[in-house]
Amino acid sequence: MGKKLRIGIIGCGAQAQLAYIPAFRRNHACEIVALCDTDVRKLNAIGSRYNIKKRYEDFDDLRNDPEVDAVLIATPNYLHAPMAIGAMEYGKDVLCEMPMAVNSSDAIEMCETAKREKRKLIPCLNDRLRPDVITIKKFIDGGELGSIYYTKGGWLRGKTEWSLTSWWGERLRAGGGVFLSLGSQILDFALSLLEPAKPVSVVGTIYKREIAAEVEDTAFALLRFPSDLVLTIEVGWSLLQEKDFTYFNIFGNKGAALLNPIQIHREMHGHLVNVTPSLPEKDFQKASYQLLVDLFVDAILKGIECPIRCEDALLINQIIDAFYESANTKKEVAIIT
Repeated sequence: MGKKLRIGIIGCGAQAQLAYIPAFRRNHACEIVALCDTDVRKLNAIGSRYNIKKRYEDFDDLRNDPEVDAVLIATPNYLHAPMAIGAMEYGKDVLCEMPMAVNSSDAIEMCETAKREKRKLIPCLNDRLRPDVITIKKFIDGGELGSIYYTKGGWLRGKTEWSLTSWWGERLRAGGGVFLSLGSQILDFALSLLEPAKPVSVVGTIYKREIAAEVEDTAFALLRFPSDLVLTIEVGWSLLQEKDFTYFNIFGNKGAALLNPIQIHREMHGHLVNVTPSLPEKDFQKASYQLLVDLFVDAILKGIECPIRCEDALLINQIIDAFYESANTKKEVAIIT
């Protein structure tokens, strides 16, 4: 085996600890050589746990480290763009957590920097890599669901999981509310399943349970496509319910597919038939993060194109920009791409 890809982790929060660090450690073509976080106690705890010697409190120190080839950015949303741009300008390839940026202007600058600096910029669009989502995509592309005319998805969290005291409730640091955060995740696999179709307009509505809140905690969107296809999205993180609930349904004139769990039905000989295949994977999210990390590492070491592109995340930012404009003006807004 040749030289391993040397990874720096920027932002050592729960997402990095639970998803990305384990995934990088399972990939034998790379090694985590550096950590960066402003929380010194967390930094040292994770560094000691995984025997990672280089621990930086300042991002500039990490990006100046010539022994770091590529970085994961898993920081608060408002830092994604400046850190990704800064890292690429110092020769680092970047895997960036979603949302890639807080607005489409920043996302455009990130994509332009990647091209100018000849760096890999791969957004963490892992949901489209879930085995169940990939399976549904094969049914759609094979024409087995027929012409798709209606899709809907949602991620609904109970109030116990929401706290206005965290940075998620600060407009400056979060960049937006629940639609930017959870909506971007629903848009991830929705757009991947529906491509090459792209939405042309959106109607958005937001709601705040707390009057003093800086960002919305509940949001609803209706997206129109060039054909008669419609996508509706509902997201919330302070709903009065006991359990977190995520779903996605897609309906065609020959069949339908549902998540979670995966169910696929087709009309055959006048009867509705369950054609859901058996999938070997048990933890779809874990599998999606692993595939994302593996694609990132392979793209760099083998010099190949990654199927996930920064333009995919840019489209999501453009949709979100139009959504917030619609919510504020209470009008349908065209999505400019």
